[in-house]
Amino acid sequence: MEFLMDSVRQLRKLKRPYKFRTNKIMKLQPSGNRLRGTDLPKPRSGHRIVATGSDVYAFGGYTPIRDGEMLNHVLFKELWKYNIASKTWKLLETSGKMPETLASHCAVLVDNHMVVFGGTSIPFGETCSNSTHICNLDTLKWTTLETTGTPPAEQYGQAMIVHQNKMYVVGGTTGFAYSIDVHCLDLVTREWKILEKKGTRLPGDWEPAPRYRLEIAIYDNKIFVFGGGTALESFDFKEVPMFNIETCSWSKISTTSECPEPRRCHGCVQVDDNAYVCGGFDGSKTFSDVWKFNLQTFQWSKMSIKLPTPIYFHSAALSKAGQFFIFGGVDSIVANTRTNDLLSMWLKIPSLAEMSWQALLHYVPHISRVEEAKLYEAGVPFRFLKKTDFDSSDSNTIPCFSNHSES
Repeated sequence: MEFLMDSVRQLRKLKRPYKFRTNKIMKLQPSGNRLRGTDLPKPRSGHRIVATGSDVYAFGGYTPIRDGEMLNHVLFKELWKYNIASKTWKLLETSGKMPETLASHCAVLVDNHMVVFGGTSIPFGETCSNSTHICNLDTLKWTTLETTGTPPAEQYGQAMIVHQNKMYVVGGTTGFAYSIDVHCLDLVTREWKILEKKGTRLPGDWEPAPRYRLEIAIYDNKIFVFGGGTALESFDFKEVPMFNIETCSWSKISTTSECPEPRRCHGCVQVDDNAYVCGGFDGSKTFSDVWKFNLQTFQWSKMSIKLPTPIYFHSAALSKAGQFFIFGGVDSIVANTRTNDLLSMWLKIPSLAEMSWQALLHYVPHISRVEEAKLYEAGVPFRFLKKTDFDSSDSNTIPCFSNHSES
């Protein structure tokens, strides 16, 4: 351990001091790909990501490619992994039947499984899905979940969340009709149910307008709906629709604070009793702002940070430790271009062990090229070594904690 500390002290002289910060957006550089001369995921939109404690997984997506006068529509039937420690994207070889509907699907992480639902292929809306596909991220095998009951219609642009072994799906579109239905899949019994109020509907009963590309959060057995829209309109955030999963009834919260402008195709993650909304599109304007909504007080607050560029049709995910990731999206309405930038921001303070690991990654930027055994001997806990995709080539390894500095 003393050797480890001496080595880090030497490296501190070569790099700026590490300082852990929350609410600071950083662009994660794929420096490992540059070192190895390997490919990156192409810029895309309509994909989805999930985040573990060590990796970000990106599935699917779409991009238009112009070839002279021809405009080709490309769907990405692929699963990529970005390893945070090695700073490297890797195209994964999977087995089993991968989903075919690769745009505007939903994805969540359940244990170490990526659960993918819905989506569309090209032309958008002509072929949609209501199948549930699961990729085991340990074995990289895809399976299709056999379910019973009443599933949602075949749609895309839904919102999905998992709570207490139940998967909730809200909204979506066929490309022509829009929905605000709420469906629940019990992940234990594998039965779908549509959640709707029992008995006679009263004159005062209310439900929000049907929509797609909405985002949701869940707190105190209530699903909160943020934005979304149709091809022609975007819904506001001044009134937040709320669905009670116990009574299966809708209500709305009128917020008194400043709130986000209407939008769809934005990103959203939830940290405890706060939901964070970023980016989006209102039909003519793209956003780069980040907002926080408190699920107890029902108040919006605009954060002082902004995304590096306005984006929409991007994807956002949160690790268990509280690290917020944003990947891809449309970054220009006029040029109709996409990005493959991966952004990161800590939304809460993690454990001291996690912060120490982050500091070590800062001072040893190419830790994946260090011999794993030497790191273990130096005192790096095994649970953090498991987070690293080490370079398997002996010729590429560097001495443990050599005086190497990133340019």
